[in-house]
Amino acid sequence: MAKELIMKNAWKISTQLIVAFAIVCFVMGAAAHAAGELEFAESNPVASNQHQMAFHYGKEQMCKLVHARFISADANLSPAKQVADINTFIQQKVNGITSWTLDQGAATAVYQRAHDAGIPIVTENSPGQFVNTVFVQEQNVTRKAQEDAARLIAGVYPGGKIIIVGGEPVPYILYVTRNMQNAAKEAGLKVLARQDNLTDQANGAHQIVQDLMTKYPDVNAIWCFNDRSALGASAAVRAMGKKVYDTARPKEGGIIITGMNGTAEALDAVKAGVITATYGGQSEKVGAAEVELLYRVASGKMAAKDMPSVIVCPYKRWDGANIGKVVYPLKRKIRMGVLDEFINYSTDPKTIDDFLLFVKKL
Repeated sequence: MAKELIMKNAWKISTQLIVAFAIVCFVMGAAAHAAGELEFAESNPVASNQHQMAFHYGKEQMCKLVHARFISADANLSPAKQVADINTFIQQKVNGITSWTLDQGAATAVYQRAHDAGIPIVTENSPGQFVNTVFVQEQNVTRKAQEDAARLIAGVYPGGKIIIVGGEPVPYILYVTRNMQNAAKEAGLKVLARQDNLTDQANGAHQIVQDLMTKYPDVNAIWCFNDRSALGASAAVRAMGKKVYDTARPKEGGIIITGMNGTAEALDAVKAGVITATYGGQSEKVGAAEVELLYRVASGKMAAKDMPSVIVCPYKRWDGANIGKVVYPLKRKIRMGVLDEFINYSTDPKTIDDFLLFVKKL
């Protein structure tokens, strides 16, 4: 009986201690937030996309390094949801917001509300009013990666025939697709067809390429606006008994297939010889740099008025020749100072002049 009473009292005391500890932790956490704990927010345009996963990873890791809270909301390709999410961030009085703008027209008003509330806005590949800084990845907002792809194809198949697979009518996608059409012609290539994969998934591109290759069986290359489309194109090519061109083991007759964004699934595909190349923009490092910039402002190390309007991030082409040196986006060690890598590369606003002119004409 005495033993049972002792155990019962011990259990009661333990339970009380656990509850007390939880209350203390809650109070300490609330006090830290009230005392000025930094909090940064992300409006993720579509969280299921591996490209966006890399941005998210970098932001999350940098928040851990600077001991800041990190919150993220998935707009799931809905401009209305994105605006609602950012309004919530403003109400929560976060210290900075990152976003990939889905619809500039819809976002301008909410960005102005953030601006008026003293909350800086940093975006990826989407310049616009009331955006303090836009991080631009060369493969998305300049002609460089598309011109490189055209040279790659023309170097293997001078005067070659290509198919272009575009995507949703988002400004940067329309821009890079147009760039590829122009770069192909300038390189002496023949564009057989251009069709857009509006599903943003591999199966959509698979059907498009299957249909087009039935019509154009002598195609030499397929350029895709993203990695999943490249994977779908590859599946269609291989299902028809054709080979994919591998720069590590070049064989005449293989079809060159390129994607964009350098996602993990694309890097695996390059290693396996399933696609020829992917153009990556170091998205995980870009995400980390975005938060590092906001942290410098929030901690008083930089004034908001001194934030560069544009920060340029170089692309990297991963193909069979260099894929052995790749670091996967979600496995990269994030370190302080990553922001300076990009600032030292370029903060020239003229970098996006061509893109802005294109968008203005839409």
